[in-house]
Amino acid sequence: MALTRLGLNQAVNLSTNTTGTLGVANGGTGRTAVTGNVLQVIRASTTTTTTTSSTSMVDITNLTVNITPSATSSKIYVIMNVNGIASSASATSGVSLRIYRASDVSGEAINIGFGTTDALNDSATLTALESPSSTSELTYKGQCKNREATAISVNNGSDTSSITVMEIAG
Repeated sequence: MALTRLGLNQAVNLSTNTTGTLGVANGGTGRTAVTGNVLQVIRASTTTTTTTSSTSMVDITNLTVNITPSATSSKIYVIMNVNGIASSASATSGVSLRIYRASDVSGEAINIGFGTTDALNDSATLTALESPSSTSELTYKGQCKNREATAISVNNGSDTSSITVMEIAG
């Protein structure tokens, strides 16, 4: 490999005369995206209380996030943390939670994460990893229901719930 020495006041076009990764000092990111790298992170949080007596899943207010994958090979990792889960029935009232993707290419709903809790003023964390094979915008939501048709609430009091999605290079 030939080595070229530059004199004073000489310029090199880094966009055409470099290979590999462009260093941070030269305007690059300093790294190359490889399988497993986190490409983007999007988060939504809410303190709004959601109350329902429904035995069907309902959206948790303001617990929705949109992400547009950069490649069809990307995976989406979702973390949902729901706090202040309370029931008007009893400490053993069953609350179901899920991470829900609004639709796939065929328009069908996708349940990608599911969990339950049985305690008052409880919290729950759900995670899911999926390969949507899409570069279209995807919508992920937190949903809840009470299995006993009594009133439940999420974010009871001053609690905060959140949903975070990460695009992982595939």
